[in-house]
Amino acid sequence: MKNTPLHCFLAVLTVALCAAVHAAPAPPRDQLGRSVKLAILVDKVMQPEEGWVTKEWMVKEAADAGFNVFSPRQGYDRPDDVRQVTEWCSKYGMYHLPWMRGTLDAPDSAEAHGKRLVWASGNEQALWSPNSDEFWEWTTKYLVEYAKLSAQLPNLMGVFLDYENYAKGSQGNCYSLSYDDLIMVAFGKAKGLAHIEPDLAKRKAWLEEQGLHEEFQQLQINHWRERCRTLRKAVDEYDPKFQFCIYPAPGTPFMVEACYPEWSTEAAPIILADPWVYGRPSRFLPQAEALEANRQKLLKGIEIPTAAGLPFIYSGGIDPIVDGADPEFCGKNAVMISETTGGYWIFYEGPKYKVDHPEYFKWFTWANKHLQGNALAAWHEPRETPEDFGLALFKDGTERPALVAPPVTGEQVEFPAVTMRRDNLMVLGCKAGQPVEVVLRNHPIASYQSLLVWELRTPKFEKLANGTLPNDGTGTVTFTPDADGLYLLGASAGSCAYSVVSANVPVGLYAGRSLSFIYGAERLYFKVPEGVTDFTLTLRGSGGETVRANVFDPDGNQVATGQTTLAELTTQVKVTVGEHAGKTWSVQLTKADEGTLEDNSITLDSELAPTLSLVEGQVFDLGR
Repeated sequence: MKNTPLHCFLAVLTVALCAAVHAAPAPPRDQLGRSVKLAILVDKVMQPEEGWVTKEWMVKEAADAGFNVFSPRQGYDRPDDVRQVTEWCSKYGMYHLPWMRGTLDAPDSAEAHGKRLVWASGNEQALWSPNSDEFWEWTTKYLVEYAKLSAQLPNLMGVFLDYENYAKGSQGNCYSLSYDDLIMVAFGKAKGLAHIEPDLAKRKAWLEEQGLHEEFQQLQINHWRERCRTLRKAVDEYDPKFQFCIYPAPGTPFMVEACYPEWSTEAAPIILADPWVYGRPSRFLPQAEALEANRQKLLKGIEIPTAAGLPFIYSGGIDPIVDGADPEFCGKNAVMISETTGGYWIFYEGPKYKVDHPEYFKWFTWANKHLQGNALAAWHEPRETPEDFGLALFKDGTERPALVAPPVTGEQVEFPAVTMRRDNLMVLGCKAGQPVEVVLRNHPIASYQSLLVWELRTPKFEKLANGTLPNDGTGTVTFTPDADGLYLLGASAGSCAYSVVSANVPVGLYAGRSLSFIYGAERLYFKVPEGVTDFTLTLRGSGGETVRANVFDPDGNQVATGQTTLAELTTQVKVTVGEHAGKTWSVQLTKADEGTLEDNSITLDSELAPTLSLVEGQVFDLGR
């Protein structure tokens, strides 16, 4: 066929139309988080399908679902990948926000001596201190390269910096004040001190005793600010609109005192990624109440950057891996967050691409359509899919024999004081027609005012009743079972704690997954089934809070012990059963050699009956 001018024109037009089909224009960059709600996808579900390398189909799928920012979990350190993902984002009308950790591992060698992060407790972590040149040179290297690329490709809008502390021995997110040699020596020189405390564990107390801690704090903050200011200036040389997105907001002292004032500008307001509304405040809280509770959390969080008086965009986070974050809840949560803030972001982990990812993306697509249509009240719509915390809780990958309750006598039993925290599940052994009474108490912690939320389910996981108890209050869960069997009582007191005071039925604390306490427990009882030769108990502490477990055989002899430490938050206690299979054992949770005995948890081996009992006569067993 002869190429006439008309043919050439039609060919060009066809190419242009095809491109238009695949590339809706991205919203104006300076309107993201303002007139256009942010919808950021930090992907950990699609990338694993391709060996943790981003492919074009992932960007397209995210764009088709209505996301406007794509942030691959891996690839920040591969320049060609960063450029390629940015080009794909441009093609599909999205922006690219490379994700990278805001922390850098430090080696166990002389080059890092005195330059590692040191907590107020004296615990030294294998991270470069935020006062070290190494930390800032590494951060600057990547961010300046991103800014250079952003100047060429505006769809690279900035960077997502993750300051969560993933290293062993974490005592909080990064960064609080560090008591490393670098900053201590600098402070000593500034004050003309002849001596600084050499013992890491005594440095904070020494500064306080000398009346110098406030000055030390201010010197370190000034140092951080100078470093942040220098980085912002280096980035601005290439792209003054380059935005810093920092997590977890509202933020650590480093984020609030240094990142806020030095990285946020009118042209590039800082994006604050809040993780405190990932799922439900309690997995036992119904959707409508959970969404409203999350909204209140966001409003509280926004107060901190508002008080700073700086330009900012607040964005609430969602994480499907947390308990209670089912697909519909995540979709409704996304709309609620976006009505309350500048938009939402997802740390997208938990779903499997070929299993439950389609259902999650169905609801995120639903959410994004409502954002684009400014229909932000849609989160109030009634729940469409059943809420079933019980089934979710027992999806632990094991096929357990039926759990058998001890005899139900109807006697009201007073329990020893054992205080639980966070979301936990209690298993109740019940008889048809015999009224049940379980007395719960909501214990205050510090100045928190959280309600105790409880929900009751039948052996078929059908919702039977739910309720709340006020802070520092006691109340009774009462019902009459229609059938024999195991009823499930879920409870959470938010930031406070709770206990079972008494009950007229056997009560087992479910420990097939993490069972959370605050403080210790003198004895908790469990059954070791016939045929089991050994088992493992998994303990977990929290930051500077540690725990020791002492294990006792049926004769009351201590046969094993193990503890967490400031450096190792998780440990396993391995126990040999010997001739004591088929009998009742016990475990004591008590103070470890270091740290404080506060938040801790225990998980039972899958070979054991998955409950811990508060008294020896109420131990549950596995049926055969």
